[in-house]
Amino acid sequence: MKIRTVIVVASTERAILLKSGRAVRFLEPGRTVVWSLQPVDVVRYGVGNVLVEIPAEHLAVMPTGVVRTIEVLEGERALVRRRGRPLRWLAPGTWTVWNVDRVERLIDGERVLSPAIDVEVVAVDGLAVRPLADDVRALVPAGEYTEVTVPVGAVGLRLVDGVLDAELGPGRYGAWTVRQKVAWTVLDLRERQIAITGQDVMTKDKVTLRLNVTATVKVVDARRLASVARDADAAVYLAAQLVLRDAVGARVLDEILSDRDVLVRDGAEALKQRVRTLGLELVELGVKDVVLPGEMRTLLNRVIEAQKEAEANVILRREETAATRSMAQTAKVLADNPLLIRLKELEAYKELAAKVGTVNVVLGSDALMRLELKA
Repeated sequence: MKIRTVIVVASTERAILLKSGRAVRFLEPGRTVVWSLQPVDVVRYGVGNVLVEIPAEHLAVMPTGVVRTIEVLEGERALVRRRGRPLRWLAPGTWTVWNVDRVERLIDGERVLSPAIDVEVVAVDGLAVRPLADDVRALVPAGEYTEVTVPVGAVGLRLVDGVLDAELGPGRYGAWTVRQKVAWTVLDLRERQIAITGQDVMTKDKVTLRLNVTATVKVVDARRLASVARDADAAVYLAAQLVLRDAVGARVLDEILSDRDVLVRDGAEALKQRVRTLGLELVELGVKDVVLPGEMRTLLNRVIEAQKEAEANVILRREETAATRSMAQTAKVLADNPLLIRLKELEAYKELAAKVGTVNVVLGSDALMRLELKA
């Protein structure tokens, strides 16, 4: 006697009908009635996940187009998109993908239903690659892809398995790291200042100076810089220290204080040659400060004060001598010309009268009789 079995398959499922453990039929979503003399069983598969593990005997009863089998070889990866959005990144192997989801697309002016799942096989056994979109990059394992962005004013160096491979200008670059290891180094080509501060150096006459110096450098050979110097700034710092010690040690204190640029003239050429071996160019070497020790500064201030006082005394005596000589010449002219003496007296009376507001006249008793008032 046949047994009636009702099987309901949801829209998010697909099912395989089994009779005596053997796959006999593929079931679409909906209600299915099965009459059978043997017990039946149902294996259900959810289609919510794009990838599915299905045994070969079940695949044999599935209609063409329900699933898609993808073979990813060594040196390849597969990108699965659903409705245009990246969904999965597949490693080498055999993968089964549901192909039941449909999307309406415009093809040759007509709207047709086509699979919503797209699979793109990507070759990753090369090196350089166009930078991946951010949503795709989020799916790719960190060990399979790397990229760098080189800003304006900088240069990018690509190292493949430890060997310098390429020098890249400003832009964004990507590389596969499946077959080889790729590392990036970005070097700033713009001028930069390296401060060499607090350097205690002894002069030829055994005076210790403290120098603050600034060296301005820029990169001119990025390949050499990457291969020669582990820390270029530290190398320039040390080279500047040694150059300044040689320049200061060859001169006495007075020479340095009278012309600080003498240190730049002596040290710049030697420092240029040193930084050139690093792939750098010395743009400028400047001495910002020359600081004396406390006792030497006090002594130097006393010397300068004494020099200024002596100069002031010389100027004062010179002016006094000139004033005396002028007075002697004036007295001689007045002695030879009495009329000039009278004129000088009148000028003095005029200046005096201009400062007097009221004049009081005091006369004796006999003078009153002789006083004549005229209208």
